[in-house]
Amino acid sequence: MAKRTASEASGRTATEAPYVKRQRVERVGGSREDASPPAVEEVSTARQLQKALIFERGTAEVFRSGLFLLKKFLDSILYSTDDHDLPRKRAILREYLDSQRPNKPNGQVDQDSPFLPHLIQAWDFAAASNYDALLAQVTAGLALLIKVISSCADFVDYGALLCKTILHPTVARRLGRSLSAGPSQDNIISPVLRLLTELTRFNEGAHARAIYAKRDFTLEPKTLGRNIGLWTDPKGKAVVDLHRKPSVRVNAVRYFLTHLRYLDELAKIELLSNRNIVRAIFDHLHADPPFLISEILNVLKSHVFQDKAIPRQVKSRILTGRILSHIAGLYRYQSPEGSLAEGQTSPDQVAHEFLCMVCTSPAYGVMLPTSGFYPMTNDDDGDMGMEDATEFALDFGIDSSEALEGKGQVRNVILGEFTQSLKPYASILQQELVVSIFKACPELVADYFFHKEAFNYEPKLTSTWVGFSSFLYETIELPVPQYFGAKRTYRDYPPAVSTLIQSILPQPLTQQVLTKCLNQSSDLVNLFAVRVLIVAFHKLRAVLREFNTASQLKPSKSWEQASQRLTTEFCQRCPLVKTVILAFRRPAFQTDMMREAITRLLRLYYEVAPQVALQEKFDISVPLCNALTQAEKPTVASEDRAFRIMELEHWIQIARNSPSMRWWQKTKSLPHSPFVMLLKLIALSPEGQLYSGVKTLLVAILRDHDMLQMSTYPDGLDAIIVSLGAPCGSSSPSLQVLEFLDDCCARFMKGPIKYFDDKDIIAAKLPQSESTSGPLSPLLMTLVEQWPFKGGKDEKGNPAEPLAQWLSKLLYLLKLIGEDELLLGLVRDSLVASAAPAYQEVLRDAFLWKMGKEKAKAALKLATGADFSGSERSSASPIPTEQPKEETRIAAAVDLELPPKEDEKHTGLNRWRKKDIEESMENGDIGELLLCLCSQHAEIRLQAVINIRQLMGKINASEDPEFLQLKLLLGEALETAEPIVQSEPMPYVGGVFAARAVNVVADPMHFMFGKINQFLLKRPDWTVENLPRYFGKAIINSEPDQDGAYHKEVDWFLDYLIDCLRTPEDMEIFRTKNVIERLLSYYVSASCAISAKEKIVRLLLRAAAVGGGTTLITRCGLVSWIQMRLENNDHRHRMLRELVSRIYETSDKDKVDVWSSGTTAGTIASLAKVGA
Repeated sequence: MAKRTASEASGRTATEAPYVKRQRVERVGGSREDASPPAVEEVSTARQLQKALIFERGTAEVFRSGLFLLKKFLDSILYSTDDHDLPRKRAILREYLDSQRPNKPNGQVDQDSPFLPHLIQAWDFAAASNYDALLAQVTAGLALLIKVISSCADFVDYGALLCKTILHPTVARRLGRSLSAGPSQDNIISPVLRLLTELTRFNEGAHARAIYAKRDFTLEPKTLGRNIGLWTDPKGKAVVDLHRKPSVRVNAVRYFLTHLRYLDELAKIELLSNRNIVRAIFDHLHADPPFLISEILNVLKSHVFQDKAIPRQVKSRILTGRILSHIAGLYRYQSPEGSLAEGQTSPDQVAHEFLCMVCTSPAYGVMLPTSGFYPMTNDDDGDMGMEDATEFALDFGIDSSEALEGKGQVRNVILGEFTQSLKPYASILQQELVVSIFKACPELVADYFFHKEAFNYEPKLTSTWVGFSSFLYETIELPVPQYFGAKRTYRDYPPAVSTLIQSILPQPLTQQVLTKCLNQSSDLVNLFAVRVLIVAFHKLRAVLREFNTASQLKPSKSWEQASQRLTTEFCQRCPLVKTVILAFRRPAFQTDMMREAITRLLRLYYEVAPQVALQEKFDISVPLCNALTQAEKPTVASEDRAFRIMELEHWIQIARNSPSMRWWQKTKSLPHSPFVMLLKLIALSPEGQLYSGVKTLLVAILRDHDMLQMSTYPDGLDAIIVSLGAPCGSSSPSLQVLEFLDDCCARFMKGPIKYFDDKDIIAAKLPQSESTSGPLSPLLMTLVEQWPFKGGKDEKGNPAEPLAQWLSKLLYLLKLIGEDELLLGLVRDSLVASAAPAYQEVLRDAFLWKMGKEKAKAALKLATGADFSGSERSSASPIPTEQPKEETRIAAAVDLELPPKEDEKHTGLNRWRKKDIEESMENGDIGELLLCLCSQHAEIRLQAVINIRQLMGKINASEDPEFLQLKLLLGEALETAEPIVQSEPMPYVGGVFAARAVNVVADPMHFMFGKINQFLLKRPDWTVENLPRYFGKAIINSEPDQDGAYHKEVDWFLDYLIDCLRTPEDMEIFRTKNVIERLLSYYVSASCAISAKEKIVRLLLRAAAVGGGTTLITRCGLVSWIQMRLENNDHRHRMLRELVSRIYETSDKDKVDVWSSGTTAGTIASLAKVGA
């Protein structure tokens, strides 16, 4: 068999020409991928673009030149420098794009053919032949083209056609292939990412959903996660290069963020649920350029975490502990020089704002709802799950908070671990973040310090120690959460003391460490220690106030026990007061600022922890005298003077709390007593506002001793201060005046009762028509007594002239502020009668407007703000107001039982001092003192507590067994009121009972003596809310202690109810204890006397007067009850008709009409009409 010929083997005939292989053409400049852009001319017509962008397989290089021409043309539009030439270029582009539309023969747009066919054809060829350079160039050209189209609203239709063409399945598959190119082919991946980003952003995200629908090619999770993770180290690169040629990671991250901006919630949830993508974004966050970090965090903040449509669970899956640590790593980020544009926020600040937002609110996924200082419980409020533990602890005498320690776990575990990884001592921003987290999650404070074993606060003046000090100060300064973290009200048990103490004095601040800090040689260490202790005392006081409020609202004694235990724990951690006193005496604390700070600390010891302060014997008079001396010295800087005055305020407050202080006793180091020295300082100070705190303390001191009347405004103290102002031609008041005033104050304090009697003697000289006298300062009686020894003799040179001038000015000012003019006239006459002839004219003209009194009047107006224009009497002084005639007419018919108003003079505070105990009981002075516990003014209530204690001391000193019952009553009233008087007044239900009980215990023959004493022997304090119900049952429903005294006891009980019902709070007690309903039932019983019925009606009128009309109608059914009584021809029909009208007038008519469906108004009108 012969061999085949070549033609036979190839299947061709012999006549056919042989196949010639195309020869490879070598480029002079290298490979086609390395082709440099040719020199291109400027585009002037659309036809020029059409010719340049015609693609044929053999002319790929020519087409690339056209792409360069297109890029230059699009850049000239996008970054135009000539606004006048821009419309022409856009017209050229529009003409070119119109020519590239796929049209049918009839002229309509062909929806099936691709837009820009030559570019798409070249794209296909490059992808099929692995022509990477052409592929990248076409992709970049399309991305630039869609960017230019987006910049002009007239090109929206062309953009829509291009998006549709690119999202065609065959083209989209090509996108996915390019995105999954090798990691080193960034020239292929980046253009595709830029193209997809521009398509997603086009027309405000109109095609974002379509791109997301092709997510198998455009958003494949593994591919996108890999591309996001393709980071390059930006170090060594110019800032311009980072913006001009972004890396694959930058383009991929921007593409992902664009989808977050424009996609709907469901699509965003699916994207964010992929851990590969989210983790890749944050893993290399520390190496990203500043602009990308800002974009990532701002988009996540605005479009994810602040988007309420995205569930919290999705947000919580994003911010794991690892990702939080990556973001916190930006606190150490160092921005390259020139990388931040003007006005751009640095990455560490952006990260700080982001973390502060997501870590302090449960809505953002990281933080879980917290219960404040309480441990985590299954119940919403936590009360039900802990009641058994609380009761068990109380039964065995254990602190309930101690019993509950360790029962709950910290709920915010992620935040707890995250805060442990931060360094608040090294960065102010990190410190702010940790403090913000502590404020939002108070439970983490104790957890932080429990686990921070390496937290060492040994005093060393290093940057780390200063950072620790600042952090501790900010942590302690955090406010106490409302109800300690409970939702609606206080729980039945307090938080654990071990948890609370960590937020007041954290674990590193031990007594030993704080003592070392106070004894350090460094002023800065000393100051930091004092400041930390000051803010800790303030925090303790705030917590104790909350404990006090909770103990009043909750029946459990665990609040009181926890308060005592917390105070004890705090005292064990803070330095001894002896240490603070020794530090105060050191030279380091003799500068104004340091001395003021440590004096403030000593004041807090006496106010918050007196049991610790009073353990050390400390003579207050010496530093007080030094402070007075320093305050008198002239200073150059106003700041130094302010520090000295604040220090003086602290010493005055310490002296008030010190039992050994003598205000009216001279010392060797001072020319006058401390009280007169303070008056002189205030009188001579041109900066009255600086001494406002000192003046407030002086008012408190005077109220305790009733030396000057304080019932008018301006008061007696204002008049004294203004009268001591420097006279004309002098810079200070006369030494003779100060010595005379000092001597009179001391004499008054030695025997005040004598001068009160002198005041009564002068008042008795008034005519019978003026039997009711106005206010008068008792100190004037001392001045009258001592004046003859100074100005009663004729002496050469009239040495008492300044004293006479001062007395004249003082009388004028006292008249001006509203003291009784007739009594002042009698005082003036007494002074004139005992004065030498040389001084009589001065004193006689005391009330006339001369001798510089105009200046005194202006000074008084400037100091107090009172208006004296047009009158010689202060318009701010209390003037009795006339009652309207209409009200008087009604009162003449039926007394409306308006509640008595509080006595603004509060004479009961000190009136008992002027008489012996028995006389004070009979005259009702002690009862008035007890009623001061119900005052609306906190300072009056606190003074009442002090005076009651002093009265008990007076009873103890008398050792009279007859006053044993009175002492028991006072003690129980004090125990009942003292826990609440600082925050709110004692209800009149308790105060009136105490006042009326004084009269009972004073008379062993009183018909209520037995029942009152039986009640007093039950317990050491009272539950005020139960008093009406207890005595109602003990009196109305029980037999009397004495035969025939039943109706007397009932009348006593009803009088007590009428008297104590003065405020809406008292009415609320009546409502909750069903007092009104019980009395209405008693009214219709056969045992109710006529007098009792009238008093019950009076009580109902009183209830209407204090705002109880709505309660009487809607809860007690009083309208129907009155209607039935009138139908039964009740003899008190006039009072009942007035009552029914009164309760409707004072009620909430809208609420009553809704409750009765509008029938109440008609019923009341008919009853009133019948009465008319």
